Amino acid sequence: MDVVLSLLARVSYWALTLYLWMIIAAVLLSWVAPDPRNPIVRFLNAMTAPLWNGLARKLAGRWRLFASYAALLFVMFLIEFVPGVFSTFSFLAGGRIEAGGLAAPLGGFFLRGVAVVLYNLCYFLALLLVIWFVLTLVSPSVNNPVVRVVYFLVDPIITPLQRILPRMRLDLSPLIAAAAFLLFNVFVVGELLTYSYVLTAITVDSGVPLRKL
Repeated sequence: MDVVLSLLARVSYWALTLYLWMIIAAVLLSWVAPDPRNPIVRFLNAMTAPLWNGLARKLAGRWRLFASYAALLFVMFLIEFVPGVFSTFSFLAGGRIEAGGLAAPLGGFFLRGVAVVLYNLCYFLALLLVIWFVLTLVSPSVNNPVVRVVYFLVDPIITPLQRILPRMRLDLSPLIAAAAFLLFNVFVVGELLTYSYVLTAITVDSGVPLRKL
């Protein structure tokens, strides 16, 4: 039984990783308006659309525009958590841990998933803030759809900062916020990931790859 569970850990890791790349491919294809009759396009849409649509229904208003990114984050979490669950129970089935010792590794793999999601989300927001800072230097048109999407995401972040910071000719609030997200990744997310490694140390030879941020 432990061999089967260990195999499921490896298979689920690579299957979810493949699915992650399928979502990325579907997102990239959506930017170029591909032929919907193309078999590859139809296959990718059939595989990824259910998850996108399910998440879109749970997101409010304009946040539905980011269902594809939410899908990416969700699968990133599953890549860390699901194989870890299988590997933990394989250790239980093999008698290498007791039932009372399940909580620590399962919690550790959950924290690994949360850490990876936070890490990628923070870098995504930091990148958008830097892009917004560059856009403000060239006075972008508010009618541009890309500008409107970026502003929709960064406005709740920079508006409170703009109220606190002294008025300057050059608005540095996007760069300050971007730096804050990067520091959060280093000092908070990094520590969270390290702690998750401590909790999952008993399963280090399970075949589940360790994530290095």
